Amino acid sequence: MTVHWLLPINPAAHLEFQPSDWLTRSDATAVWEAIGRSQQIARWCLRSGYRSMQAGDLIWAYLSKRQEVCAVGLVRAVAEEADGWYVYVGWDMNRTARLCSDPVPRAEFGQVPMSTCRANERTAEVLSRAYDRDSSTRP
Repeated sequence: MTVHWLLPINPAAHLEFQPSDWLTRSDATAVWEAIGRSQQIARWCLRSGYRSMQAGDLIWAYLSKRQEVCAVGLVRAVAEEADGWYVYVGWDMNRTARLCSDPVPRAEFGQVPMSTCRANERTAEVLSRAYDRDSSTRP
């Protein structure tokens, strides 16, 4: 069974790279790209979840201020380093592009992640449908 994780990201923390309309634009592509210009997009510090997250789990980027999911990838590794725990993510470029164009709003799945957390049953169901929506992009 696939385990889904929500990784909340605050786009305002990357404001110097965000377009001026980052909060209201319907397409999240520029918002996601701005986050990638601000930090290593494939490596995220974890304050929670690191004890049970495993390679092969799915991780979903949740834009907290926009309240939507805009990216998905596979957990490649969870590692303890000198300054904390990190998750290394292999982002699915095709699915992420589709999600950025048509993000999944929190209203569809209901869960509000305050920190990295396992998706609840309803959220996992909605995200699974989003993941499978375009089977031609399967890795």
